[in-house]
Amino acid sequence: MKKLLLLFAFATTLVAAHSQILNTGQTLKKGKFSMGVAPGIIANGNTDFILWGHAGIGLTNGIDLGTRIGVLGSGDIYFGADVEFAIQKYLSFAAGAHTWGNFGLDATLLGTIDIKKGVYLYGGADLDVAFGNNDVFFPLWLPVGIEVMIKNKMSFLFEACIGVTDPAPHLINGGLNFYF
Repeated sequence: MKKLLLLFAFATTLVAAHSQILNTGQTLKKGKFSMGVAPGIIANGNTDFILWGHAGIGLTNGIDLGTRIGVLGSGDIYFGADVEFAIQKYLSFAAGAHTWGNFGLDATLLGTIDIKKGVYLYGGADLDVAFGNNDVFFPLWLPVGIEVMIKNKMSFLFEACIGVTDPAPHLINGGLNFYF
């Protein structure tokens, strides 16, 4: 089963690029794997629903690879992947790319606060460089989220990404994450 999940993460990485966060400021340890699902709402004047699927694998201690696929209620699809680097135990930087109508590059800085055993508050900044039709956009989000461990290898994530610049919509996501 673990090999099948790793194959899924690798295959997803080949066709994917970065996305919204759904991640704390901590990286996965070498050989560890995570996978999750999170429904969400996109609010940009109109409301659209999105279903995120995300996976990650620890490449080395302090570096992991994450992928995300989002299917919107309108039928549009978002693909994204990133490489996350630990700066300190609770601080990380991720860089990646995505496609969602347009191609874009991503940079994310995340910090995490360990509130109590199994409860983590995280936040930071997520900046994209999106290449549109003869135009370049710089959407910026301020993500704020909480991860609560439900069982040893399962957590609940809830996140709000506040769109700061135009055309960054506000996003609210929540779902389950599994660790292997």
